[in-house]
Amino acid sequence: MKRQLLKRTLSTLLTISSVFVLGMNAGLVTAYATEGGLSAGEAAAQAALERTEPVTTAAEEEEVVEIPQNNTVVVNGNITKSTLDGHYYAYSIPGLAVVSPLADLQKQANFMVLEYFFVSTWDLYKYTAPMALETMDIIAKAHEAELGATFQMTVSRYFSMKVYPLENDEMQITTKVMIPTAFMGEKNSYAVVYVKSGGAYEILPDLDDEPTTITFNAHAGTGAYGIIKYLEK
Repeated sequence: MKRQLLKRTLSTLLTISSVFVLGMNAGLVTAYATEGGLSAGEAAAQAALERTEPVTTAAEEEEVVEIPQNNTVVVNGNITKSTLDGHYYAYSIPGLAVVSPLADLQKQANFMVLEYFFVSTWDLYKYTAPMALETMDIIAKAHEAELGATFQMTVSRYFSMKVYPLENDEMQITTKVMIPTAFMGEKNSYAVVYVKSGGAYEILPDLDDEPTTITFNAHAGTGAYGIIKYLEK
């Protein structure tokens, strides 16, 4: 009696295993049943024991891709990180960092408590900003210089989890950029050309003596910036 009950229990368990495993790996179960002469339930149980592939969900398989921010400048092994938060995605230059202290900039902008800055940078190309690049190239040639890396920089106001426009040409947002290696010259001097909406422009002089970087005073709001290299005479 006990032996018959045990057989029925085992048969029931094998049948349940068969239903579960067949849905997960029918091919493996079929192979066991065909090659070993096992019943479907026994084959399913054997397959479940030897199945080694991990079961992953779609959420586990999905990878989170993080775009690295280009918000640091490295000079002789010393790393300078931007003092302002934001999205730094201009990769035509090796690195960019706002170096003005945050407190000084907040005083210039007359910000209240809990008001901050948000910086966005990205590269400019002929097919994305043809007019801006053409203007910068004309300006560079007019100053006997060559236009190099170009990028857009927007300095906005951040308050209550939202980004708002900020226009203030009087602000001096001291910014340091690394000069691309291919654009460097031993005897050249550099500057940055700044073009704002409407075509108004300004040549921003290099404020440092480091041959691998340019330090200049950027403006609040949105503008196109380009590194220019003065031609040797």
